[in-house]
Amino acid sequence: MKKTIAFLAFLLLTGFNTFSQVAISNDGSAPSTSAMLEVKSTTKGLLPPRLTFAQREAIANPAEGLVVICTNCKVDGTGCISMFLGGHWLNLSGNCDLPAAPAEGIHEQSNGQIIWHWNSTPIAAGYKWNFEDNYETAYSMGLATSKTETLLSTGVSYDAWVWAYNSCGHSAPTLLSAQALGCGSSFTVNHTAGAVAPVTKTVTYGTVTNIPGETSKCWITRNLGATQQPNTYQDITEAAAGWYWQFNHIQGYKHDGTTLTPNATWIGSISENSDWTSGNDPCSSLLGSAWRIPTFTEWSNVDEFGYWSGGNDAFSSGLQLHAAGYVYVTASSGSLFDRGSYGYYQSSKQENATYCSFLYFSNNFCYMWGQYKTGGFSIRCVRD
Repeated sequence: MKKTIAFLAFLLLTGFNTFSQVAISNDGSAPSTSAMLEVKSTTKGLLPPRLTFAQREAIANPAEGLVVICTNCKVDGTGCISMFLGGHWLNLSGNCDLPAAPAEGIHEQSNGQIIWHWNSTPIAAGYKWNFEDNYETAYSMGLATSKTETLLSTGVSYDAWVWAYNSCGHSAPTLLSAQALGCGSSFTVNHTAGAVAPVTKTVTYGTVTNIPGETSKCWITRNLGATQQPNTYQDITEAAAGWYWQFNHIQGYKHDGTTLTPNATWIGSISENSDWTSGNDPCSSLLGSAWRIPTFTEWSNVDEFGYWSGGNDAFSSGLQLHAAGYVYVTASSGSLFDRGSYGYYQSSKQENATYCSFLYFSNNFCYMWGQYKTGGFSIRCVRD
């Protein structure tokens, strides 16, 4: 070892250019005829400089062929050998690794303003944000993982996109969704009859948060499609009931006690192994992309921590749930059941290919239950 150190010191003092070839070995053998420098050992390796991704990126004007060990330059945060070639840092495999798309964070939503958040991702040199899906016109955010957007229309839902980038290029876009509305405020939606809303009507939805069991979530305070709050948990009015949906189907149905609208599109048999998909979610379709159908866990939590033992407890909560009943169709005629007696509220979780999971309550019970996916149940929307 002392001889090697002394030899290296000698090389530094005299200059490599005084040698045509150099070998560092413990047996005194000459280097390969094709090598200017050869390090020979059967017990030890050659250790290049070890740098983090940030340290590697901070190298000014790296020379073509510069080699380092980057300790966290893979997408999963592990290390690799990096070589600077063609204006890019390449990994040993020859790939120029792009950063993964950043995960969506929890946005701060208030009247007229959204503070967008996303999570940092390994080997990102920075992020770009845009209000449209266009990387070329996106705003450079440096290493910041948030963006404040102001002067928005209160109650309107908005989308934004964010990318991670480094010297190799950029990730796939991450879609961000939020609403310029502080929870506790109301917003008005003009529903138009079609593939989701069964009839045209204007509805003003209140919002509420701090519900026991899911205190951070924001909920609408009436059923989707309902134009008024229920008077009691046994309210039998169509205006308070709102509309009904079959599991994982986006078409809503109105039932005035006699007539089902629309009356020709009911699906009589559903057998599909799927939870409720985002593309079929009527909450995001009718209220904006920030809203969705509650999960099984969210309904279970508000039931458990709200100590709901029956319909009166569900009604006296901040959600003011009531027994809107359900719709079922046989022989092409729509029938309304249990309005004023039982509440059936969809969750996004299936039990199996033919059964869905939902919040179920009446006078003296309240729990999660399962029933055929063909039943038309109420929806109460939630957002993060």
